[in-house]
Amino acid sequence: MKEVIDKYIFYKRKSTDSEDRQILSLESQDRVIRESIPNFNSLNIISNHQESMSAKAPGRPKFNQMCEKLESGEAQYIICWQLNRLARNPVDGGRVIWLVQNFGVKIITPSKTYDVNDILLMYVEFAMSNQFINDLKKNSARGVEDKIRAGHAPILAPLGYLNDITKKQGLRDILVDQNTFALVRKMWDLLLTGHYSPQRIWFIATNEWGLRHREGKPFSRSKIYELFTNIFYTGKYYVYAGVTHDNGVHQPMISLEEYDRAQKILGRKGKPRMLGHQFAFTKLIKCVCGSGITAHERFRKVCPECHYKYNAQKNEICPKCKATAPENTWYRCYYHCSKKYNPSCKQPYADEETVLEQFDKILSELTIPQDFINWTLQRLREQHQQESQNRTSINSHLQVSLNAITSRLDNLLTKYLGNENRDGELISDTEYKQQKTLLQEDRKRLEKELQGIGISQDNWLDTAEKAFNFAAHARYWLEKGTLEEKRTIAAAFGLNLTLENRLFRYDLLNPFERIKEAADKMKDEAQKVSPQKRTVIAAQSYYFDSQNPFWGG
Repeated sequence: MKEVIDKYIFYKRKSTDSEDRQILSLESQDRVIRESIPNFNSLNIISNHQESMSAKAPGRPKFNQMCEKLESGEAQYIICWQLNRLARNPVDGGRVIWLVQNFGVKIITPSKTYDVNDILLMYVEFAMSNQFINDLKKNSARGVEDKIRAGHAPILAPLGYLNDITKKQGLRDILVDQNTFALVRKMWDLLLTGHYSPQRIWFIATNEWGLRHREGKPFSRSKIYELFTNIFYTGKYYVYAGVTHDNGVHQPMISLEEYDRAQKILGRKGKPRMLGHQFAFTKLIKCVCGSGITAHERFRKVCPECHYKYNAQKNEICPKCKATAPENTWYRCYYHCSKKYNPSCKQPYADEETVLEQFDKILSELTIPQDFINWTLQRLREQHQQESQNRTSINSHLQVSLNAITSRLDNLLTKYLGNENRDGELISDTEYKQQKTLLQEDRKRLEKELQGIGISQDNWLDTAEKAFNFAAHARYWLEKGTLEEKRTIAAAFGLNLTLENRLFRYDLLNPFERIKEAADKMKDEAQKVSPQKRTVIAAQSYYFDSQNPFWGG
């Protein structure tokens, strides 16, 4: 009779996850098993499986290969360090129990051998392993939330910083790495000059400065882009699990403005910044095809030798004649159709200078002298003061009328409920309801008039002052103002801004339409009178024309 030789599979697993932080390494597991199991060297081990993967979820390749061999009868025994090396989830745990129960597989560990008589015990041990993972996950998530709430980024510190391992888990913050912090800052300085490509900066840092990772290894070229797009270096922001948080307490290396400037140099939109990069006039203008207007930027250098124009972000020298790049970088911003609603739109792009010139031309049509503005506003304030006095008189009259109606309503109710009207001889139910309804309507009308009597007068003066102030300073703000101030100007003076063949179509808001009419009228008057009299003539002929008040329309 042919002798049956038992066959064994040796399985080892080590996870990099937190649940295995105290588990023996693969080499240590191998050593313990060989020393603890008698006659280990004489066993017929047909395969040796080892993998570095978590067992929290199904899907381990080596584990699946082992199970397939056991199911096909190629082996009858599993050798492992502990039962939790085989599974920490109910799916894989159930598969191991099924092999023991239905295929006669036995599991050998240094402390015990499991067979069909230990099914209940295996259920308990696998359940305990799974529960351990669930509890650990909850505790870890709670610890991460506490760190985020305190402003400590729960991440591996980037180059230039160190994780503080002197504190307990959950309390560790991120400190400055005194050996690399200054060098990484110098890398940012080189990028912000606009004269060095990321690849060139990487070469200088690793070969000339000797910059290394904390393990002593040089960082790869691909990591240079991760470094220059990592908003962690601003100090306030950091990214964890795809979410940007803004409560960081670690020491900043660069300012937020420097970070944004670096993203422009790299040709990016500022990711992972919570607010994306914005241009001055996007989302305010539409293309004639109905799509929105978007924008893009270009950074170029012009070779001083051959006058060839090339990409300043990708080339350190002229790609045509190899001449040294000039210091100045040529910058342009272009506005064009997004083609969202009409992919075949052929409208040409318009550079930002053209857009600004058109805005300036529109604003120039609204420009009137400051002395005229001062004179007009003074007259409008005097008129407003007179109207305020009239309003007080009107308020008194309306209040007397309201009191009278309220008194009539009270008398009507008293008469209706009086003893003399028990049978409705004085006022019937129908008459009472009709009179009450009429009086209540009159009272509501008077209350509404009292409530809003001064709103229109106050509003037109406020509107006039804002409009004149805008007309006087808008061109200056457009030229010297910040991005947000330019956007405010573009949004303030007109509606339905449309770009067609690089030219604007627009509808002025009513106050600015009035100012434009006044400015045009002043130009006409200027042809007939001297400059000194132009202000008074324009005011008399337009602003006090009863048919065309400033606030009308």
